[in-house]
Amino acid sequence: MVETQAQPHAFLKSLVQQVKDLEPDFPSPDDFQRLGVQAVQVPLAPENDKGLQFEPCFFRPHPDKLFQKHPLHAWELENDPQNIQYTETLKDYIKDALTEHSPENAPIIARMEYEISEHVPPERDPYIHAEDVENMIISHIRVGRYGPHEWFTLADLLNDEQKCWDPHRRENDPRTYEGFEDPKPWQLVNHYRYTSRPLKPHSIMSCLAQLWPDTSQGLTTHELRAIVNMMLLRVNHKPFCRCHIHPILVFSFMGDYQGRIIQASYDGKGLLLQYSQLWSFEDIKKAPVELFVRYRLSKPVGGVSTLSL
Repeated sequence: MVETQAQPHAFLKSLVQQVKDLEPDFPSPDDFQRLGVQAVQVPLAPENDKGLQFEPCFFRPHPDKLFQKHPLHAWELENDPQNIQYTETLKDYIKDALTEHSPENAPIIARMEYEISEHVPPERDPYIHAEDVENMIISHIRVGRYGPHEWFTLADLLNDEQKCWDPHRRENDPRTYEGFEDPKPWQLVNHYRYTSRPLKPHSIMSCLAQLWPDTSQGLTTHELRAIVNMMLLRVNHKPFCRCHIHPILVFSFMGDYQGRIIQASYDGKGLLLQYSQLWSFEDIKKAPVELFVRYRLSKPVGGVSTLSL
């Protein structure tokens, strides 16, 4: 839809409402076409250190092999994020119950023990998985490492280039979460904008969804709602309201410790979502943790003349 002076961001406002009414957890290609959203899965570049093949590309991952260049400091070896133990969920309780009970009874007994011990319903487990992966990746950035000075972390590589963005909410602003009582719970966390000069409209954020993945690898309604809501929030608030284009890098996590990277871009007329495959982070040592860390430390790229604030 072409924007007009009378209806700025009419496409986006309409899209927010349509996505809010979208029923399936996993929209079909026809759903995306009906919504007017381009959704494209992109592969890793043949040289893995180059990152994902986004086109256009607005985020360039940090070029270094960070874990090799900046190993953990000796005093942090006991806090190695590679050895983090995820929160126990029903899946773990069932595994333990199977050592003493039959396959028929183990899930029933495990659920009873889980609800008594953890005081949360197992329906919340996918969100717990997502949150655990997000926290694990953040731990890699914040843990002490060998570097140019004694108290060095990978966050120092940003040189304070990223700043948390959380605007004062207006009454009709879109939500940045849907609660556990809602049909499709999700939450946006760790939203940062880039503050280096000249100012750019790039930002990064994470989406945590209470959802089990399926085999399709396609984008979820949870992810779609999170992205379009944030886009509408951006176009209504400083410093983004005067941007010509809105690029957001999204780290998306869900149940079974699954995660992916999405580059979302809105140009005032349409929304383009480029997304990676889903990767498993259940085994941290085999997961693409460093890739996600390198993207957390991305450099904003793109023609500044079209990206100015």
